[in-house]
Amino acid sequence: MKILRNIVGMLVVSALTCIGPSALAKTILYVPQDNRPVDFAYTVGTAQDAGYTVITPPEKILSGAQFQGSPDKLAEWVANNAGQADAMVLSVDSLVYGGLVDSRKHNLSMDTLVQRLKRVEELHQKYKNIPIYAFSTVMRSPWAGGKGVEPDYYLTFGTDMYQLASLQAKMDTERLNPQERDNWFAIMRRVPMEYLQDWYNRRHKNMMINYRLIQDAKNGTFKYFSLGHDDNSVNTQSSLESKYLEMSGAEIPKTVFGSFPGADQLGLLLITRASNDFNNYHPKVTIIYPLGGGEKTVPSYDGQAVGKTIAAHVEAIGGTITNTERPDLLLAVNTPLTTSTSESGNFENFPIMLQSTQEFLTQIEKAVNDGIPVSIVDMAFSNGSDNTLVYGLYRDKMLYRLAAYNGWNTASNSVGYGISQGVLSKYMTADAHANMLTTQYLDNWAYQANVRDYIYRMQQKIEAGTVKKYYPTVMTELQSRTKEQIQRYAATYLGVNPKTVNVTLPWNRLFEVYVDVRPTADVSLESDVRQKIKNKELKRLAAQVEEAQKNFDEAKKKAKDGNIDPDTAQQLQNAIQAATDQYNAEQQAQDLSRKEEMAQQNRTWAPGK
Repeated sequence: MKILRNIVGMLVVSALTCIGPSALAKTILYVPQDNRPVDFAYTVGTAQDAGYTVITPPEKILSGAQFQGSPDKLAEWVANNAGQADAMVLSVDSLVYGGLVDSRKHNLSMDTLVQRLKRVEELHQKYKNIPIYAFSTVMRSPWAGGKGVEPDYYLTFGTDMYQLASLQAKMDTERLNPQERDNWFAIMRRVPMEYLQDWYNRRHKNMMINYRLIQDAKNGTFKYFSLGHDDNSVNTQSSLESKYLEMSGAEIPKTVFGSFPGADQLGLLLITRASNDFNNYHPKVTIIYPLGGGEKTVPSYDGQAVGKTIAAHVEAIGGTITNTERPDLLLAVNTPLTTSTSESGNFENFPIMLQSTQEFLTQIEKAVNDGIPVSIVDMAFSNGSDNTLVYGLYRDKMLYRLAAYNGWNTASNSVGYGISQGVLSKYMTADAHANMLTTQYLDNWAYQANVRDYIYRMQQKIEAGTVKKYYPTVMTELQSRTKEQIQRYAATYLGVNPKTVNVTLPWNRLFEVYVDVRPTADVSLESDVRQKIKNKELKRLAAQVEEAQKNFDEAKKKAKDGNIDPDTAQQLQNAIQAATDQYNAEQQAQDLSRKEEMAQQNRTWAPGK
């Protein structure tokens, strides 16, 4: 009877779509743009939780914090494993340049880049029945460059080069005024010509590769090609290049080619598109906003109204936007009262319930009560959550009733993840779904909006010598403090066992964190670890005081009539005082650390309220 039931079940699955994990027993070959959590671990984890087998390259050949990616080895790995896949989701940046950061810093010839791209194109000829979903990026033009993620000269001249490109972007549509022309010439005089040539030559190569990829999409090489605009603000070199690239693909159906802001969400977005294609599923999405900027909001780093960005992302997954039908997913997009966004670490991001936020939360709860999956895209602030919105979800016990929650990095990153996780959540088990939400809350809300600013302050104080570190290096100390805080948020606000939460800083920088929510409580409680280290240090220093006093007492016993030589007595007393001072200094350091931690706790609301 059991065998018969299984056979019947398989026949039903073949006739119906989108009915649960069993409908998604497919294998996806995935090449991410690097090994950062948002591109690799979080993306793969979401797909696996939705029932997919995901095969990925060895991490050692992906681009990482301390090493470049290996395009030739990646191409070889893809060729050796493509036959196992039902679909391929490929970062062309990895397969051509080595990775996203590598695409900004390489010194490769155009011939080399084209030869590598040909290997990607040949996959379609060799595996005609395996759809390829490819993504690439327009090289970013940030205001300033972080160390190691741009050419070295960008640390010195990045702001000048950004302003120069902004002026040239304006020249594409209108004339510069006299002041702008003066600024243009001044920048040209300041920035060494070899740096400008290097930057623009690399951008030109990126443009040529992307032009060819768009033609590949037009010719049917890819089932879908997504061109992401990395950190794409208004009037930048990136926005100028994106405009012309989009013009070259204007005749390609939107079901085949999409061009929109963002980079880090593209892998998961295309995995979701592959999922929908497997199941012939075209989700209907309704979008709501609170009072304020709404769809006209132009977020930092995106360069266009968020309504346009959302529409492009819905098209990318093969969905449609509806305002008249019952949706398969309600996308609740939390925008600010104005039409622009500020940083989540700013002072104004504290939990104070506004009427507009309350009404927005009421809409969300009503939809959930009506059985409509709701995914929140929290973009009231850049690079982190809105504390007021999360407080409302906490207060109303809505945190784990959502299909998905995202409020990280750029608005487009959150949009892509929010749509993707919202769609894929329907296939997840209850535990997998809860862990996905926990990960996002701890990463986007706890760390990005609250803990990260605290850790930055600790870094400055440690480097200035005003706060003590207990780990060998500054970065390991900061990682420990981060883990301690994130585990506290997990236990205090989410009711999650903190011993299931591990936290690392995988790229040895504070911009991103990796939150690993584990099925078993096998993670050390970092607050206990730190307290043991502190207690051990106090004990060691107390022993030094005791030893110094003992030395003094023994010297007195050995001396005639208890009278120690004055010089010896002074030395022994100095040793006692020095040991005592060290002990007192350690106590003061620990008291200061406790005060810093208490101040950090006061940033959020009191538990239970």
